[in-house]
Amino acid sequence: MTSTYEQDAEHFLAEVELEYYENGAGLKETFDLSAIYARHEHLFTADRVHELLAARDTKPGRYLAQFAAFQYLERSVCALTDEITTAETQSTVAWEGEPISYRRGLALVPVEPDPARRRDLVRRVHAVTGRHNSLRTERLTQLHSQAERLGFASYCDLCDELLGIRLGWLSDQMRRFLSETEAAWCEMLGRYLDGLGISLDEAHIVDLRHVLTAPQMDRFFPQERLLPVLTHTLNGLGIDLEALANPRVDTEERALKSHRPFCCRIHVPSDVRLVALPRGGRDHYMMLLHEAGHALHGAYTRPDAPFAFRCLGDNTVTEAYAFLLALLVNSPAWLGDVAAISADASYLDFTRFHQLYYLRRVAARLAYERELHAVDRPAIDFAQVYARRLGDALRVEMAPENYLADVDDWLYSACYLRAWMLEVQLRRRLIDEFGERWFASRQAGDFIKELWRLGQEFSAEELAQRLGYPGLQIEPLIADVMSPADS
Repeated sequence: MTSTYEQDAEHFLAEVELEYYENGAGLKETFDLSAIYARHEHLFTADRVHELLAARDTKPGRYLAQFAAFQYLERSVCALTDEITTAETQSTVAWEGEPISYRRGLALVPVEPDPARRRDLVRRVHAVTGRHNSLRTERLTQLHSQAERLGFASYCDLCDELLGIRLGWLSDQMRRFLSETEAAWCEMLGRYLDGLGISLDEAHIVDLRHVLTAPQMDRFFPQERLLPVLTHTLNGLGIDLEALANPRVDTEERALKSHRPFCCRIHVPSDVRLVALPRGGRDHYMMLLHEAGHALHGAYTRPDAPFAFRCLGDNTVTEAYAFLLALLVNSPAWLGDVAAISADASYLDFTRFHQLYYLRRVAARLAYERELHAVDRPAIDFAQVYARRLGDALRVEMAPENYLADVDDWLYSACYLRAWMLEVQLRRRLIDEFGERWFASRQAGDFIKELWRLGQEFSAEELAQRLGYPGLQIEPLIADVMSPADS
């Protein structure tokens, strides 16, 4: 039963990933998960899911139970997922006298230099976001209901137990992180907003996002250098991207293509796709490196590994590999050697600011999501809870319309936060063994490839222990963001 189940499950995942690829790559404007779930409905019947939940005495069994339970929930809302994604793909925003796609509007907001135009555009974009929130509310309610039908006290409990998040411990670590970085964040935020002529009292999240695009640094990160820099980086680790059968790189321009790079692992490791619209700017370099980390992890996973270790498991691990490459843009050595950028004090200061933003934002989002997914949720306005929670952490006005659009399934905020901890531990191990220029060491590349070959056999805690740590720790992460980037 298990062997057949695993084969069918792998075919199902391949179809889902292909659907995401074709929609995100701009090859189709619709999104149809419902038909895929209908073809594979035997995988996610209540009886089958309960059977797998009862067989969690082995690691593959735990991973299969996690997969079955989450897909059982996803199947219950797939029609709503289709409707929301298709609506977003097809929606337009009126801008400068003509309609532009909703996705294009999202991409233009942070790079618009004029504050008044930036706020005008974001109001138009958020109006579209708001129109879809009734569908998102219906979807969330259904997810909560289905989690309880599987016998869990709440959606949070389902995620915590099946993913091994240790949600109580993680929440405590994030409260500590927010407290210990508060003064540094407020000082830096005031200074950067001052540079735009915007006071803290009037700052909106789109102003902060504009700061984070670092337009003053765009000349150091030109569009035409994006792919060569990726190639150069990987060559240093002994990886010839052009010689590899996977990942396949899709850089074609298409009108409906997502503005953000992404990775689809259709068959691991034989069909992995890295998708990007090559653009300039530091942020885009980071995003492409991040997605390349995911893609390479999939492409190097050993093909004879069990399905559960190739395609399932703790996504904290793949996110840590993605962050490891993305955060090279914070390394003065990599900037100088690979990107041909001389990192002065102002650049290094900005890297700390940028990292603090993401960590504080996701830490606050985790706290908000715990409220959103609570068992006995009071009848309160969660749009305002979202705006307050994230606004308190970031010290800017948030857009309440995003209170459901800015929420990932399966408490993925926890996955990101755990991955940031693991990335620091992995990076420290690489520096200890191969030096500050580990990215130019084929031996370091071999070390990383051996980790990639494991797929996701090991949890984040187990991998941290293999790297020589007691487990995941918050202290190295706090030290990393609170000290100069070149220390």
